[in-house]
Amino acid sequence: MAFVIKPLQSFTAEAQGQNNDKLYLYQIDPLLIEEEDGFNLRYYENPKVAEHIEAFCESFLRGRYVPPMVVRALEDGRIVVIEGHCRRRGLRMAIARGASIPRVSVIPFRGNDAERVELMLRSAQGLKLEALDVARGYLRLSHLGFSPSAIAASQSKTVARVEQFLLLARADPQVQALVRGNHVSPDAAIEALLTHGDAAAPVLNQKLDEARREGRLRLTRTVKTTKSRPPRKTVEKVFAGVEAAMGALPLELRRQVARLRKLPEAERSARMVEVSAQLLVSLAQAGREIERMQARRARRLAKLEAAQPPDPASPDPASMPTEA
Repeated sequence: MAFVIKPLQSFTAEAQGQNNDKLYLYQIDPLLIEEEDGFNLRYYENPKVAEHIEAFCESFLRGRYVPPMVVRALEDGRIVVIEGHCRRRGLRMAIARGASIPRVSVIPFRGNDAERVELMLRSAQGLKLEALDVARGYLRLSHLGFSPSAIAASQSKTVARVEQFLLLARADPQVQALVRGNHVSPDAAIEALLTHGDAAAPVLNQKLDEARREGRLRLTRTVKTTKSRPPRKTVEKVFAGVEAAMGALPLELRRQVARLRKLPEAERSARMVEVSAQLLVSLAQAGREIERMQARRARRLAKLEAAQPPDPASPDPASMPTEA
């Protein structure tokens, strides 16, 4: 397909059907490009999104190639971005920091409201949308008259997955806040919604409290609420140590152990038993493996806690931005 670069005159000057053999790139003033209120799905408070915008800003400042944005002209003449919202914000940031960018290339978009949402959801450029943002996009298509099967065909998903995301998009704001804050995985939230309906939020909070008491910082569907099992290698080493210790236990000492079991605990504590050095070393090695496992688990939890994104403090959904 050939590209034709033109100065901005009118997006309606020439028809832009999908079967055209030319794709027009318009050169326009970057400050003319606006965001359409309520259109974008991106949650700008997400630290990953902020880093993504900063990366685009750096590219513009250094003169690197950045793919053109897809835009459309509204009836009042304003030009709004359809695909490339983070690029637009990075561009504005670069200009505010002193970059001289008098013109940028944009691709005109011609399509209906549903096609605009589909383009945003399918876009392979930039940072992947969070699951909750995708769910909101599916809900927007649903409001435009798309059935779950039509959304599934459009986005190359199964109908079941689309229905799950629609359920998440319609969920209680408290459930969505848990997902947005990365405290509960989308699949764990969906599972709770399917099982408990309107009572999903308190159930998830209860399970999250249980998970935190066990040392986990995030509730997922695949992780059981019971304590995690130790690694298999650790179990094998501990088992080998105990097995070696029992193998070094003389027959007479085994009989003595059987007699000691019958005594009260307080009386057993006062008794002394002589054992071989090998038995003592084997038991000590097994105990050391347990200590190492606990130390590794503590370090892993510390790293998870250090990497945990800041808690948005369960923001009021009415005050949360609706753009991505």
